[in-house]
Amino acid sequence: MPREDAGAEERSASARLTALEAQMEALRSEVGALRQSMQATALPVNAAPAGPPGAGRFRSLRPSLVAALRQPPPDTGSASSSGASAPSPRASADISAKDLESLVGRYGTLALAALVILMAVGALIKMAIEKGMLTPEVRVLAGALAACATAGAGMYFRRRGDIRYGNVLLAISLAIVDLVAWGAGPRLHLVPVTLALAVVDAVALALAALALMDESEFLFSIALVGALSAPFVTSDNGGTALMLLLYGGTVLASSLRAARHPDWMGAFGILFVGALFYAIAAAELPMSAAWYGPHLVTLFAAACAAAALLAAEPRWQSELSRAYIVIAVIGPLTAWKATGPIDSRVTIASAVLVAGITHAALLGRGDRARLWVESALLLPGISLAVAYAATIREWEGASVLALWAVFSFVAWRVENARGELERGGVHLLAASVLGAFAIARLLWPEPLALVAGLAGWSVVISFLCKDETSTYPLLGVGLSVAGAVASALDQLASRAAYSYTPLMTRSSASALCAALGIAVSGMVLESGKGAAGDVVDRPVRLGVLIGFLIVWGRMELANAFTPDLASFLLTSYYAACGVASIVAGRRLGIGRLRVAGLALALFAAFKAIVEVTDISSVLLRVAAYGAVGVFLLGAGYLYRENVRGGERTASMG
Repeated sequence: MPREDAGAEERSASARLTALEAQMEALRSEVGALRQSMQATALPVNAAPAGPPGAGRFRSLRPSLVAALRQPPPDTGSASSSGASAPSPRASADISAKDLESLVGRYGTLALAALVILMAVGALIKMAIEKGMLTPEVRVLAGALAACATAGAGMYFRRRGDIRYGNVLLAISLAIVDLVAWGAGPRLHLVPVTLALAVVDAVALALAALALMDESEFLFSIALVGALSAPFVTSDNGGTALMLLLYGGTVLASSLRAARHPDWMGAFGILFVGALFYAIAAAELPMSAAWYGPHLVTLFAAACAAAALLAAEPRWQSELSRAYIVIAVIGPLTAWKATGPIDSRVTIASAVLVAGITHAALLGRGDRARLWVESALLLPGISLAVAYAATIREWEGASVLALWAVFSFVAWRVENARGELERGGVHLLAASVLGAFAIARLLWPEPLALVAGLAGWSVVISFLCKDETSTYPLLGVGLSVAGAVASALDQLASRAAYSYTPLMTRSSASALCAALGIAVSGMVLESGKGAAGDVVDRPVRLGVLIGFLIVWGRMELANAFTPDLASFLLTSYYAACGVASIVAGRRLGIGRLRVAGLALALFAAFKAIVEVTDISSVLLRVAAYGAVGVFLLGAGYLYRENVRGGERTASMG
């Protein structure tokens, strides 16, 4: 048996070695084909050997390899048996030091060499100019020759296979071209400014084409920066904001179409920063008196966002277009500086355009969706700021807000139809907020109608979100309810003290509308099957409603009739509300409500001890003490202890 096992092991090792030989032969064939391909393209490569060695070279090693394969693997379980140990921190430090050395050697020396050479050339040129040895034409020509020489060196290194080093030299050559164009154009006026700009653009375009051919993000970014900086380098301070943004938009749109690599994060960052820089620069230029003058920056940002949606790399379309929409916020800031009147029709049209592109960007389904929720909630506000740049009346402002709410409603339905329920919930939240602001803008002069409108809107949003799986729309319900409650309480507090009849004023009607809004919204949410009903359960709904009713009653009685009567009524009211809350908590099985009622009853007792003594009428003082005492006795009865079966249990139902 041992002899048979040894034979089997030898046959297995021989089979594995045969497979290894076949793989080596295939690898050598592929290397030979690659060498022939490189020689066909005239690339300088080392001479290949006369031919691949035969298999005999490997077969001569068969006995030793078979013996090695039959040996058992060494035991690596312990450092003592194998002699191997984990890499020490010193070894890791050595590796890091080698990486740092390589980084400094490859890039640091190159950057310092370029700096030192430029300093030397600058010193030489300065000396020559001071001595009158270099005329402007000679200086420009020398710069052009230096740019050509640097570019030629870059191409030489690229052909030798050192692509990265060659790209750095090409980038330096573009910088030299920028400097030469600035000197020949606006500085020395040897050539027209347009010609200098065209030269820089031509060189940048050539580098961009080369970068796309090699898929080099670094070279493409350098070319993009060169093209974007060209108008500022060759400017003679005679351009307009329109021409600047037209040029920048053309460069950005063509770059978006060309940059199709999804991992070029640096290039896409330059595309955004470049658009931002152009928008800021255009905002600082004198505003045109034409109809588009106040909205030029806004339209530029919208055009960039639309170009990103249509031409950018699919994974970046949504994120990059949303980033461009952010730049549109500079537009309203520019429009507000306008000295003359702004046409509201053009303003609304521009705002609608920005809003449409914004929602198109939000509906995008790219892989990159960073800050999407924040974008869905905040970006519509930018287009609203564009609309409000012009002076519009209340009904016009309310109509704009209502239209924006319709946009969000449509986006909500689209996302739900696509199965994106969480995104749909965010759009519904945005629609609810915009609708609440539209109601507030329209009904602000009428307080009672304002509270009724907000309360009714909370019911509508509750009905729309009762079956939603997302909890975002619940925030819209809370905002509408909070607005109605805040307005009602403000109206109650604005009444003159001791000059009204409780529950008989318009402020009381507003409070009633707010209470109905809370109650009906809670009932609607309870009837649904969505997540909102689970979050806002019965204790929360009843707690909010009862809490508002208690506060409403307190504000009705605090300044009613006379100071003495108001103090008596308020103290008795607190005690009664406390006992009623305890009873309601027992009946409904809500412990928090019982605790709140007990705290309110104790507060009534404290108020009776401290404040009732200031009541001038003895009868009212005695009545207040008696009422509080009776209610406290009732609370004590509800919390009485019974002895049943030897156990002491509180009578809490």
